[in-house]
Amino acid sequence: MKSLVRAVVFTVLALLAGVAGAQDLKMEQQPRVARVLDRQLLTSKGQRVRFLADIVAPQPVLLSFTFTGCVQLCPPSDIVMDMLAERLAEAGRKDIRLVTLTLDPLTDTPQVLHGKRAEAMHADRLFLTGRPNDVWAVLDGLGVQPGPNQDHEIQFLLIDAGGRKVTAFLGLPDPEALFGAVSAAR
Repeated sequence: MKSLVRAVVFTVLALLAGVAGAQDLKMEQQPRVARVLDRQLLTSKGQRVRFLADIVAPQPVLLSFTFTGCVQLCPPSDIVMDMLAERLAEAGRKDIRLVTLTLDPLTDTPQVLHGKRAEAMHADRLFLTGRPNDVWAVLDGLGVQPGPNQDHEIQFLLIDAGGRKVTAFLGLPDPEALFGAVSAAR
């Protein structure tokens, strides 16, 4: 039954992505030259964390991006992350951290991010924001364009423990294909 629900949800995602003018559903995977910076950020619950030392160094991270004013591309991306969180939980995989970073720290305070995104999502996911200059520095280091752009690229970044290797997944991926790629991470 769960696989049927996943198939229906993914079909809806595909339709939403098509309506939004998103990339096609073929997941493109490519290495990315990136600098994982150790800036102080805030969780959606207001806890201070260091991006590299606290989030990336201990274990691999799958990073997605959102902003609370996004109505086209972020919701499908969030659903993929939630489906992946559920799949990882079913497999007993606690060694991969699922993190979502805002593209719009000017609007997305911890309270706004929590109320409009994190509260409704899978409990195993971590949502991050922070001072604009810190968030923008992290995004820049990762090669991600900041700002509340409704036509932003859907992308997920798989960062290995320690932040030495970054792999980009571009487009709206099939959650099972993304699960396979993430499961191989170390």
